[in-house]
Amino acid sequence: MNKLNYSVSLREKGLSKNEIIQEMKANGFDETDIEFYLKKSDEIYINQLLNNKPPSKLKTKSNRIFKTAVLIISLLLLVAVFYGYARIGLIGLFIFWSLVKFGSYRR
Repeated sequence: MNKLNYSVSLREKGLSKNEIIQEMKANGFDETDIEFYLKKSDEIYINQLLNNKPPSKLKTKSNRIFKTAVLIISLLLLVAVFYGYARIGLIGLFIFWSLVKFGSYRR
């Protein structure tokens, strides 16, 4: 298990496959051990990454409500543009669509 922990720790450091192989050879691993521990360390490291993801459903739901509200207000401003309030409507549309764009890419 010590060798497996070592290979997982190399994965966590962010080393590439070739670098991990070189480190393992330097520590006296056999070729068959290297292949085995590379596969196992990949599985364990990926499982750790998947299991340690924080739940973000609440954040997504609030973000969706915000986007919906902004889109409804922008629709009202678009209607205002067609009724003659061109300057106010276009400036407002620009501001609200900027907020939607900012909210979409802020991850």
